Amino acid sequence: MTNLQHDPLAAAFDEFRGQAAALVKPAGADRTRESVRTRRRNRRVVIGALAALAVAIPPTAEAALSGDPHGPVTGTPVIVPQVSAMPYYVGPGQSTHPSTEAPEGGISEAALYSAELDLPGWPAEKSNARCASGPVRFQDGDTVVDDVNLWIAGVSYADIDRDGRAETFARIFCTIEPHDVMSQVVAFAPATGGKVRTIGAVLGQTGDIVAICGVRAGANGAVQIEIADFPVPWRCADPSSADERYVTRQWLTFAWNGSAFVQRGTAADTTNPYATDLELTSTDLVLTRRANGHYVGSMTLTVRNTGSSAIAYKTQTVISDGMRLVDPPQGCALDPSWTGGGMEDIFCTGAKLAGGATRKVTLKVDSPRRYRIGFVPDTNVLPLDGYNDPNGANDRAELTIEFRD
Repeated sequence: MTNLQHDPLAAAFDEFRGQAAALVKPAGADRTRESVRTRRRNRRVVIGALAALAVAIPPTAEAALSGDPHGPVTGTPVIVPQVSAMPYYVGPGQSTHPSTEAPEGGISEAALYSAELDLPGWPAEKSNARCASGPVRFQDGDTVVDDVNLWIAGVSYADIDRDGRAETFARIFCTIEPHDVMSQVVAFAPATGGKVRTIGAVLGQTGDIVAICGVRAGANGAVQIEIADFPVPWRCADPSSADERYVTRQWLTFAWNGSAFVQRGTAADTTNPYATDLELTSTDLVLTRRANGHYVGSMTLTVRNTGSSAIAYKTQTVISDGMRLVDPPQGCALDPSWTGGGMEDIFCTGAKLAGGATRKVTLKVDSPRRYRIGFVPDTNVLPLDGYNDPNGANDRAELTIEFRD
């Protein structure tokens, strides 16, 4: 692995931990849950999902919460109040104080947040993602089903059948694993006995719809959904976390035909000038002993732009401290200042690479001796213009360094 001071993965985990702390809700600590919900979640890195954490409160902690400085009497059982049997998770975009008001016919945010909802199935391409469908009980706007977190990010209203009574629309989010968040918009109506009836799904995150950012009432009984063409943090659950520069948004309009929601018109065909997908592959670095006792070899990095927008980038290759870059290609240089711990970096800056294009660079390395590699060498491709390569899965390539006598 690279040095933790500059390793992009380590930086992502630091960001993840920072946001994770604001998303854990200790069972029974209502005030804590309320305060963490108010923390801003502006993040520029697409971070992944948070595994649910169950927090057990020991008797001494319970005493502190209750204000008793002496703690419980020895031998007396202490009952720690539990809000729910499930761990708590705060999804971005939830209201700190869910509204108890709703237009006639609508379901208030507070009521929907603690109801059993019959969730429609998720898009087919995510059918194996374990996002729950069918009857799901929510509490305070979120729930955990089979270790997968679901939450409700806000409620909107529209009178889709124009009977003077509003229907209720909610964005439902599902955290699957790091960097994988799903969402869909679902319509609900009140049912007898204080229950909630599902009218149907309006739109799910699928294909070119990579984020759902908002819901509002349209004209003549329509409902409108704002979509984005870039996987902003938390898939736009909290719009404040989205960097507007990288996002092309548009509103889609849907009408109820009596049995399903039908889109009016078509989505505009847009090309995001900032977002693309860089892919990096690398050959091994095989160093062969020469007459002077040095080991010399080369490796080739291949960067491919699998997206459609041109993007400038740089590669970062971690080798052993003491190795030397021979006849460096244009834009490439050895930079030991970033590293330590027996490592140093080779950075290569590349001009904009067009969508669908491929570029290769060969690095020749001279090693004065055989080193014992005490780290995992790797090479990474990094966009020069910030967060505009949302797919980090193919940005890193493991590197094997081999010495041959």
